Amino acid sequence: MKLSQFGEKFSGLTGIVELMDDLGGALNENPEMIFMGGGNPARIAEVESVFRSRLEAIIKDSNKLHSLMGIYQSPQGDKEFLTEVAALLRRQFGWRLTAKNIAISNGSQPAFFILYNMLAGSMSDGSQRSIHLPLAPEYIGYSDIGLSDSFFTATRPEIEMFNDDLFKYRVDFSKLAIQKETAALCVSRPTNPTGNVLTDSEVEQLDELAGRAKIPLIIDGAYGLPFPSILFNDARPHWNENTILVLSLSKLGLPGVRTGIVVANDEIVNAFSNANTVVSLANGNLGPSLVKELFKSGKILSLSNDRV
Repeated sequence: MKLSQFGEKFSGLTGIVELMDDLGGALNENPEMIFMGGGNPARIAEVESVFRSRLEAIIKDSNKLHSLMGIYQSPQGDKEFLTEVAALLRRQFGWRLTAKNIAISNGSQPAFFILYNMLAGSMSDGSQRSIHLPLAPEYIGYSDIGLSDSFFTATRPEIEMFNDDLFKYRVDFSKLAIQKETAALCVSRPTNPTGNVLTDSEVEQLDELAGRAKIPLIIDGAYGLPFPSILFNDARPHWNENTILVLSLSKLGLPGVRTGIVVANDEIVNAFSNANTVVSLANGNLGPSLVKELFKSGKILSLSNDRV
């Protein structure tokens, strides 16, 4: 079979393919396994019962069931869900945003594929731009996502050693330099896979650097704030017009519904939604349908903080 460059790059065996092969096989083939690796969320009975109740309520309502199964959503996603997400973030954190600042994707991985390649790679003027990782190691799922070569750059971390073979690694701001080829800064918070949590001060510094360079700061919040809030130190969620915050329902216990949430300025949201439509046509309805009432009531936060 003769493959294009795209085909050769994306059809091969990569780290993320091996990871998802392990994840997909482990619990499907061994449901009694206590699975401690790879980001698969634990099965929490109290959380599962909440989602079951929401699903049962949808099934009993013919209009909601039709909306779930028989209607395409607009490119940006379920409008009612977008409104409730924006209202929660505005109410809880004082962020100045509306539904125009929210977009949905079929999981956060496709969202990063679109966002990264929308901002970096081969530019229309012939130049090349890259995504810079201020901290490494980073999430293995990023590594093969770029459509062009030399897609990522990174800054070596500052490593602080403790007793008992423990260490903490931090952004080394003395070495972090944004080049003219840098299209965006990107961090995961907590960092995947180490669990390192960037401090509020580090995030503020990265935000300041990105703002001065007029490039976005992308924060991957799949495990983090404001939900599912799987961290064990004090930290505040961060967003402004220069931030692209990517969230997910997966680590709440819904990896199978494949729902990612992009929070960004309306220019980014519009461009992302158009590109996402070309790639995916429409977003799935199940995730937004299950949780929109939880966003409306604010229960999504108490579920994260008290149960997850």
